[in-house]
Amino acid sequence: MLRKTGSESSAQRLTLVVLLALAGAISFVAAGSIPHDGLHPMALMAALLPLQLAALLYVFRRP
Repeated sequence: MLRKTGSESSAQRLTLVVLLALAGAISFVAAGSIPHDGLHPMALMAALLPLQLAALLYVFRRP
């Protein structure tokens, strides 16, 4: 089994962290665009979906 070098592992981790931060920003903007007169649970779940998917990718792709 091949072992990754330190620079490959840190580059992969940096990519995942950037992806996680970008997904968090998308979720933040999507949640902010939900009208405030009535909170719909499906809209809130849709706004949080990018952050949840990026977090799952971060957890399962860690070295």
